[in-house]
Amino acid sequence: MAIYQEKNKEKWTKDGRSWYYKCYYTDMFGNRKQKVSKLFAKKKIAEDEERKFLIEIEKKDKVDSNIMFIDVYNEWLDFKKTQVKSSTFYTRKTRANKYILPFFEKYKITSIKVNIINDWKNELNTLEKVKIEHKNKLIADLKEILEYARDNYEYDGKIVSKLSKYKVEEVKKERDSISNFWTNDDFNKFIKVVDNELYFLMFNFLYYTGLRFGEMLALNWNDIDLEKKEVKINKTLTTRIENKKYLLTTPKTKNSVRIVDLDDYIILLLKKHLNNEKKLYNFDKGMFVFGNVNFISATTFKRKLNQYIEISKVKKITPHGFRHSHVSLLINLGCDSKDVAERIGDTIQMVEKTYYHMFPSKKKKTIELLNNINQKK
Repeated sequence: MAIYQEKNKEKWTKDGRSWYYKCYYTDMFGNRKQKVSKLFAKKKIAEDEERKFLIEIEKKDKVDSNIMFIDVYNEWLDFKKTQVKSSTFYTRKTRANKYILPFFEKYKITSIKVNIINDWKNELNTLEKVKIEHKNKLIADLKEILEYARDNYEYDGKIVSKLSKYKVEEVKKERDSISNFWTNDDFNKFIKVVDNELYFLMFNFLYYTGLRFGEMLALNWNDIDLEKKEVKINKTLTTRIENKKYLLTTPKTKNSVRIVDLDDYIILLLKKHLNNEKKLYNFDKGMFVFGNVNFISATTFKRKLNQYIEISKVKKITPHGFRHSHVSLLINLGCDSKDVAERIGDTIQMVEKTYYHMFPSKKKKTIELLNNINQKK
């Protein structure tokens, strides 16, 4: 106990308070700090206040003194498993196991101060192959883990508040839509070299419907009405799941549940494909449209896509690039943002934000407004 009385009486308060305490403690940044209290009226009051302060500091350490980060982490995983989709849980667990757990598992939860978190972020910065968007997802994951520790083990909330993401100049989805798509000429050049009937159908289907890759993989023949010329989207297929080959789950958003009209050319291709599938032994309409008993894997699809891209000499896109290409096609055909949003299962706001650069009429309107202003001068 270190209790002092202020020697300089000019510093005493008007009501005579002159006693204070001074002690050392470790702050949330991991630094050793000195605490000098305010002035109190009596020595006994200063002693009591110092005791309260030290008990509070000690309490924070005692509550979790034997709890390791890995224990809190495993509890957090059990909690998250009940809160998110299986595919989302698998993705978050996989990245946290790779980039968060190896660094923090040796620490007790109370010993994780801001300086240690900054060391982890510095290590993360050295990983050049990990994109900044991915790093921000890792930071968000760590923040959730520490928030779980705060809520359940009285971990210092001030430390959690210091954990911030990196600034990102561009949103990935917007940037992706600018480069990851084909014009109609690009697609026509590409599709001419495709000599496999199944992949010829799949490439055309993605290009002319704008479905997400997982939505297409999930389709069975019950989802397609060849007479009404429409396909019902109410599920998606994911392989990002523990202890299972795949999982059929709900689509990405509520807007993703929709009915998409099919053009005559796609209907013609589907009818031909269905006739071939019906020749299979034990065929039934519950089979996958693309793959029958077994779905087409993303790895196989990408390999075939890249193979035909190399032959056709068009620019390289990802499977998701077909979705962006479909939007480009719709806009060039004169569809507005409402038409596009309904067809691809997104909101009008997201379509306009992501694909603004594809709407020439909007840019033209801006110039017209500027010209009108100048004409009035």
